[in-house]
Amino acid sequence: MPLKITRPDGSVTPFRNLEYLPFYYFIPKSILQKCGAELNSIPRNPQMVFTSRKACEFIESDLFLLLIIDATAYMVWRYMGFDEYMEIYSGYDPAWKFAHQPDYWIKELTDVGIIPTVKKLYENCNDNLGFVTEAEIDIYLRFIVPRVMKKYDMDAVIQTAEEFRCFEDYDFWDSRQKIDFFRQWYHIRTKHPTVSLEEFQENYAESHYGQDWEEPDKALNLEDNIDSQFLVEQFMKTLSKKDMQILEMRMEGVTLEEIAEKLGYKTHSAVHKRIRKIGWAYEKFTGEDFGFSGKKII
Repeated sequence: MPLKITRPDGSVTPFRNLEYLPFYYFIPKSILQKCGAELNSIPRNPQMVFTSRKACEFIESDLFLLLIIDATAYMVWRYMGFDEYMEIYSGYDPAWKFAHQPDYWIKELTDVGIIPTVKKLYENCNDNLGFVTEAEIDIYLRFIVPRVMKKYDMDAVIQTAEEFRCFEDYDFWDSRQKIDFFRQWYHIRTKHPTVSLEEFQENYAESHYGQDWEEPDKALNLEDNIDSQFLVEQFMKTLSKKDMQILEMRMEGVTLEEIAEKLGYKTHSAVHKRIRKIGWAYEKFTGEDFGFSGKKII
């Protein structure tokens, strides 16, 4: 039965978010120190919470609930079997969603007696509560997280999500994992075994009821075009504003002399060198040789 609170108008209603108060005292000091004065204003003595109208109002706020959600996810993530930062994933990823569901984790912590219920917290704690140490939290979560994962079969869910990754699983910023996924998706890193044309044609005819294989028109190779477009878009994001201007003007047919004059370079050779450096950077980004080392400029 939820605990209730008397409102200023005399009405008695359920105390919103109070069930998360025991977990609040479980959050390590290192996290709370990053949360600002307001989130640290809740009395460390649980009984004093009920005598402070300001503390009660804050516990019922969305900001307090957001702290509980984010702190829970941050604390359990590395025990869920991930080496990557949680921030590389979006809210669509199943593991990210599960980590941000505090009720699952808090219920298990309560059921095994690591944190008390609100009632026991209020009845048994008369003094200020200290902070749980990082070492203690490590021990508790090494025990709790695998139990919760097994109970809800999350390992299988995560394995399936990893096997069938999609664009929406990743956050908007370009992490290494996101770029690797994009490259794999567009087969940029796919390595095919070497097969002779004759052998390929024979295998094709055998698997297609004798139908002959015709070499596709390279001009219609949509996959190659998508690969190139994706790489160019990703590379463009790494360039400075001035480098972007140089490339845009060059693609529009502006001469090196005109670019130097418009952008404030002393000579056109300075623009020449800048374009070559951009080319080298693109070769390094894609892992392909486009001839810039041979003083070629596109």
